[in-house]
Amino acid sequence: MNKLLLILSLLAMLACEKENGKKSFEWKDVSPESTTYFQDIQMLNEHVGYVAGFINSGQYNVICTEIQPADSNNYISLDNTLPYLSCSVIDTLPSASIMYKTIDGGKSWNPVTLPFSKYKHMSFVDEYLGFVLSGDGLYKTVNGGLSWQKIMENTAVYDYTSKSSVFQKIKFTGPDNGFLYTNIFMGGCVLVSVNGDGELKKIISNRIQIPAPISFINGIEHNPADPEEVFILTHRNLYKYNENGDELELLQNTNSFEKLAHAGGSTWYASFSGILSVSDDTGTSWNNISTLPVSNCSILTSAGENFVCVSNKIGIYISDNGGLNFRQMSKPDVEITDICFPTPQTGLAIGPNGRILRYFQD
Repeated sequence: MNKLLLILSLLAMLACEKENGKKSFEWKDVSPESTTYFQDIQMLNEHVGYVAGFINSGQYNVICTEIQPADSNNYISLDNTLPYLSCSVIDTLPSASIMYKTIDGGKSWNPVTLPFSKYKHMSFVDEYLGFVLSGDGLYKTVNGGLSWQKIMENTAVYDYTSKSSVFQKIKFTGPDNGFLYTNIFMGGCVLVSVNGDGELKKIISNRIQIPAPISFINGIEHNPADPEEVFILTHRNLYKYNENGDELELLQNTNSFEKLAHAGGSTWYASFSGILSVSDDTGTSWNNISTLPVSNCSILTSAGENFVCVSNKIGIYISDNGGLNFRQMSKPDVEITDICFPTPQTGLAIGPNGRILRYFQD
């Protein structure tokens, strides 16, 4: 009898394990065959979008060549000096830059050929016009990634010295309005604006200015319906950028926001210290509305005034009532580096080791 009970218990355990193996998740793995560390995702609409990242080699040499005066337009000078040398990092074993494109809402992904290594960041204006920053320069496509043109060097100059791979992030809010920035240039932040051809428009913040207007940037966000509605989030303040006015308008009562997300119209969400805050007047005033389900909010995104998503890179939590309540979504056990919701019914998440997850609700 005891032997029979043991056999039945083992069969029940096996059936349970088999059932768990069939567990369905809200997020489905749609990863291509890739080992890429996917770093960024951007959906231009519910059908077309891009993911990008890199495979690092970790082996490189620094090559320096003499600068000629005719080359000065390729460099952003922080103090009107021309470098004697241009130094760039050359991969001994090339670190591959990887990009994939979807045209069916993330169901399938096709590789995009990139003419450079050392991927850093991307920013698409629409499904055809996009910009990608690499270690050696800023590249532009006008045909959805079929071809690329290098429009500027990724180099800033201070005190006659060329600094290679200065900028780490980019943000284009329109075809002719772009921002390049870094938080690590010679121990400080540099933020510049450029046009769609890679030409310098303005040095907004420069670490050699005392005091520096901006010392550290958490991110730059904008209203897609109004490219001139641009917010610059620092580790201390939230600024509204006005290209035609005083440029940086300090918005009060920002509570040292960590993340910022546009929710449509004049509504914006922000997170700080495990709190979700909302503004209904384009960032002028803010109200705390709830405690977030994660204390360290690494990702904040929205798809309409009532839909909010937050993540700590492990769990994904969504709210469909404007952030008042959240629920955790079920997904495979993978790390998350970025999330995008083109609509409340469709979401995409990316992570290391070439992972892409897709959420779709009928």
